[in-house]
Amino acid sequence: MAELNTQTTFWTPGRIIATVVVAGLIATVGYTVLSGHRDENTNLGLALPGTSVSDLRSTRVPADFDIRTVDGRTIKLSAYHGKVVVMDFWATWCAPCRQETPQLARIARENRDRGVEVVGLHIDDRGKSSPEDIRKFIDNYGIGYTVGLATDDMFTTYLGTEDDTIPQTLVFGRDGRLIKHLIGWDQSHGKALDEAVNQALAGS
Repeated sequence: MAELNTQTTFWTPGRIIATVVVAGLIATVGYTVLSGHRDENTNLGLALPGTSVSDLRSTRVPADFDIRTVDGRTIKLSAYHGKVVVMDFWATWCAPCRQETPQLARIARENRDRGVEVVGLHIDDRGKSSPEDIRKFIDNYGIGYTVGLATDDMFTTYLGTEDDTIPQTLVFGRDGRLIKHLIGWDQSHGKALDEAVNQALAGS
């Protein structure tokens, strides 16, 4: 009984609260270290190939990659100059990508006549997704936009090497400049993506 009383006395309300606070801080720090990425990139100094920029020190224009598409074509992003471009890096096995895809399909369907082009760029996952897997994904999700195959060079050129999270979604205005870069996917990103597309269209 004495031992029980000692333990009961030790766990006073103040000590319990302090322990909970410390545990919360440890969990927060641990999550930050392990997750290692933000949900939005605020460094928007990027533009589509073919964009004419007056200040190259603050805006980077990547190389114009030849992108193979799932349906056997080859496209260049410079061909979309003058349109609002939504570029999405993804993979078939990525659960957040599956959550985002219906919204991308809707954006493409509802805004095609308004000059919006959605381009899905499947990452090079070393054969984890076969061409058949990608085509099945396209059929299952009713994707009506262009789906291309991104090389590692293209991925790192646009997204860098610090964060390999997918999906990563970039919205470019008609002038070719990046106006939004979302990393990962959750419900708040859905609203942010719609707002970015509307912002790009309003700025036309």
